[in-house]
Amino acid sequence: MITVREARPGDGEIIWRTTWALAEHHGFLANFVAKPADYERDLFCANPVIGALIAEVDGIPAGSAVWHRSYSTNRGREIMYLEDVIVLKEHRRKGVARALFKAAAQVALDKGYGKVFWMVLNWNEDAKALYRKLGAEIDPEHRLCSIDGDALNALAG
Repeated sequence: MITVREARPGDGEIIWRTTWALAEHHGFLANFVAKPADYERDLFCANPVIGALIAEVDGIPAGSAVWHRSYSTNRGREIMYLEDVIVLKEHRRKGVARALFKAAAQVALDKGYGKVFWMVLNWNEDAKALYRKLGAEIDPEHRLCSIDGDALNALAG
């Protein structure tokens, strides 16, 4: 049976494990520096900016979803950005991702967020198919831009 619950103190290790698995799957381990304590610190502080859900299959951790608050200037209100929705390899194609998205949608509604958004890698056709089944629109026009490290320091300097 699949259950989804809000993260609680001590779940930093589960979130770290699922996030590490995603980074490995996507070939991003070179940039993976997070530690379980980072998630504990940022989830359970006085005014957390992030939230997390843990999916379990028969009581065993199977995946996680980590989100943070964002703001839509078009809507004039906060919205939810799903940073990662992760299902461990051995639990894929069992409904875990759908359960995580459903729970995230409920959190968004409970918090008054009128929109949930996330990104998908162009090559991830399985994920895109799932997202369409969930009712998501996939915008082909927007592209992720980022700056960090030396480039960030140079721009700020």
